[in-house]
Amino acid sequence: MRKLSRTVRLKQAPSPAQDVAPSPEARRIAELTRELAAAQARVRELEELAHVDELTGALNRRGFLRELRRALSYTERYGVPVSLALLDLDGFKAVNDLWGHPAGDAVLAHTAQALSSRLRASDIVGRLGGDEFAILLWHAPGEVAADKAAALSRTLSADPIRWAGHEISIRASFGVQQLEAGQSVEDALQGADRRLYAAKAAAR
Repeated sequence: MRKLSRTVRLKQAPSPAQDVAPSPEARRIAELTRELAAAQARVRELEELAHVDELTGALNRRGFLRELRRALSYTERYGVPVSLALLDLDGFKAVNDLWGHPAGDAVLAHTAQALSSRLRASDIVGRLGGDEFAILLWHAPGEVAADKAAALSRTLSADPIRWAGHEISIRASFGVQQLEAGQSVEDALQGADRRLYAAKAAAR
């Protein structure tokens, strides 16, 4: 006795989603959603640019003070050791007077790059104005931060910038203070600033 076999092919019904094109209203909603996302991304980009120093690429004063407030909050809430270092460039006015402002701008950009390349990703560099820079050193008690600042000072001195056929030496003075719980932004800046000017006076 022979068995008979038969193959039955089932035809799959088309999915309604495959056959029905999006309505004009659905397409418009999708388009508006994309436009809104792009606009929000642009706003975030502009907000970030508002906190960046155009010349050096470091944070500007506004951006750095925002990060300093954040660091003070972390110090108070979690006891995280964070130190603030202020520095300015010794003899910077002479660079501008001798070779002009383009040379001074080149020195500032070089300094910001040299600092950033020798710090950890968690540390933050800002330019407060003129030739004054600031650094937030996370997870760094005062003594550790002071040692780091001394190393940065030596690095800058050993790394002159070459501009228009000239070699311009860079020397920097640092003032370092560990942030304290309950400290204000103004108190932190003033404390580091006093140490900066003490260092400049000692170097004379």
